[in-house]
Formats: sequence, structure tokens, C-alpha cells
Amino acid sequence: MQAYDYRAVDKNGKQSRGTVMAISARAARRDLRARDLTPIDMQAAAEQASEKQTREKTGKVKNKILTQATRQLAILIGSGTPVADALKVTALQFETSPMRRSLLDVRRQILEGRRLSEAMSRDKTYTPLYCSMVAAGENSGQLGAVLGRLAGDLESAQKVRRKVLGATIYPMVLSVVALGVITILMVMVVPKVVRQFDSFNQELPRLTQMTIGFSAWLQAYGLWLLVGIILAGVILQQAMKIRRFRLVVDRTVLKLPFIGGLSRDMNAARFSRTMAGLLDSGTPVLTAMDTAKNTLKNQVMFDVAEQVIEDVRGGNSVGAALKRNPVFPALMIHMVASGEQGGDLGGMFNISAEYLESEFDSATTIVLNLLEPAIIIFLGGVVMLIVAAIFLPILRLNTLAF
Repeated sequence: MQAYDYRAVDKNGKQSRGTVMAISARAARRDLRARDLTPIDMQAAAEQASEKQTREKTGKVKNKILTQATRQLAILIGSGTPVADALKVTALQFETSPMRRSLLDVRRQILEGRRLSEAMSRDKTYTPLYCSMVAAGENSGQLGAVLGRLAGDLESAQKVRRKVLGATIYPMVLSVVALGVITILMVMVVPKVVRQFDSFNQELPRLTQMTIGFSAWLQAYGLWLLVGIILAGVILQQAMKIRRFRLVVDRTVLKLPFIGGLSRDMNAARFSRTMAGLLDSGTPVLTAMDTAKNTLKNQVMFDVAEQVIEDVRGGNSVGAALKRNPVFPALMIHMVASGEQGGDLGGMFNISAEYLESEFDSATTIVLNLLEPAIIIFLGGVVMLIVAAIFLPILRLNTLAF
């Protein structure tokens, strides 16, 4: 079958563009007329002029676009469309996105004889986890189902990101504005008021002295403080690439109250969700675990997952191997052990994922709802202290005058 790009009008005279798969141009026109569309222009996608090629941008593919492409590939491949044709049809939907170039390059490699997962692994657009899941789908013969599960996971991740961004953007803006106001007060307002205090000829209140001292320090070293914070952030980012340092940080995070539980639940939920999808699509347990471990962002949990894989390869059950390294949530370990005994390991992983995601969602909702008033109260208190430090000497002077 060949992909044909078309321009057509409907019964109301409204123009539309798109791509249709057909064995010939005549069959493509017949398909359009069956959909009550009158073709105006049609040509094979391979015959497109270089105008479209010049519109193909290079750069990083947005998560939203990757999710859309994955969903469309899942639908096409799941309906029996050959992989090369599915890639071509999907690519033609993204005329001005780097996704088009990426998919067409993957298709070219497939036509040269490479597997889909191998071709995707050569492109930075697709993460190692993405490629591993595609490879698992190819090995199990359930590529369409695995891509559908992958698209669902990407959509869920997008929803979480949108929720967190929507809930934190106002507190973040509020914090920036409030800190800006405080900085202006300390750097520009307080020094001018201090000059007036010199004529009082009396000892200033302790709060005022501390405020004046901090203002002077901020004027002298404020720029260096900002540079130091930026450098510390860059150094920490680079240090996190060192395995031993990251291991220490991640182990410390897991031991923290509340935050450690959130991190553990989030990682375990992603691992369980991926395991459920792979096992339901017929992927062997060891292959599924080797793929799902890439969802673990915590290095301690990642290392434990690798040890569990080795234990299972040595003949232990998944539940028993997890119990020997109790880093994952106890509920998940219990559910996995029950699933093995009942012969429904994928289903138990799915239930674990849903419960852990629900717990994580509830905890983050509470924290984000408390974050905004906490920021307002804290910064309001700081501003109040600065104002009090300025007015206390004035009020004391008025009291002495009476």
C-alpha cells in the first residue's frame, strides 16, 4: 500500500488535508468519496516536493508530540498495518515537527533490514526504556499492544506533569515576586532609612540592628551569593552523574520522612505499571524486569532490581527475591507474591501500580494545597519583620518625645 497526501472538500465546501493509505491513487480517491470528501489534489507522499522537506525542523521532540506519535503507531500496527507503512503515515502527520524526520529516518533503517527497536535506539528521541519496551513487544509478537501501553504511560506522565505544574506555578511566581520585594526592601529601602537613624543618638532595637546588618551583608555579598547558588546547582548536577555520589544521595532520600516514602512509591508505581503492561503482552518475566528496571530513577532501587533479576534467574520467585531486598513498598511485595501463587502476576503488578499511584497522588495533592498558604505566611512574616524593624526606632522616638 502507498500513502497519498490529499486536499479535499466536504459537502459544506470546507477544505481539509490529510493522508490516506491505498493501493493506488484511484483507490484513494474512491475511499475519500466514500467519506463524502471530494478530492482536489492528490499525490503520493514519496513524490512530495522539497518544500515540505525544508519545513522539517531539527531539534528535540516534545513529549506531547512523542505521545501522539506513539498512540498513532499503536493504533496502526495494532490494526495490522506493516510497521514501515505505519511509520510513514504517522510521520506525514507532523509536517513541521522534528518527529517527522525521526520517524522517516527510523523507517529508512527498517527498510534496510533493521528491527524497529534497533533503529529507534540510534535516535536520541527515544529513551532506553522506550526502546526496551519496543524490543519486548517485538520479541513477544505484541508490538501494537506494547506501544498502546507505552502511549498510555506517556499520557499518564503528562497528566502528572501538568497537574504538578498547574499546582506549583502560582506558588513559584508568588515566591519569586515576594523574594524580589524583600530584596528591594533590604538593598534599597533599608539603607535610606538607616541614614535617618544616625540622627537619633540612641541605641537601636535589637531587631533593627539585625536587619541593618543583614542589609549591609546583602549589599556587599548578595551578588556573590547568587553566583554561589548557581555554581552549587551546576556542581550538584554534575556530581549526580557520578554513581557513588548519586548512590549516597538516593539512599539518603529514601531515609527522609515523607519525602522518602513519596520517592519510593513513585518509582515502584512506574516499575509496577511497566511490568503489568509487559507481562500482559506475553513478555517473559526476566525480560520484563530487565526492561522495567529502567523506569527506576532512584539508583538504590535500580541496583536492588538488578539483584532481584539475578535471584530470579538463579531460580527464586519474584516475590521471594523482592523480600530479600526490602527496598520496594511492602504492599507491592505482598501483592507480587500473591500474584505468583495465584498465577496472575501481571494483574497483581497492575493493582499495585494503581494503589501506589493513588497514594502518591493523594500525598502530593495535600502537600501542594498546603504549599501556597505556607509560602504566603512565611514571606508575609518576613516582610512584617522588616517593616517592624524600620518602625520600632520611630515609635520609640515618639514615646521618648512624650
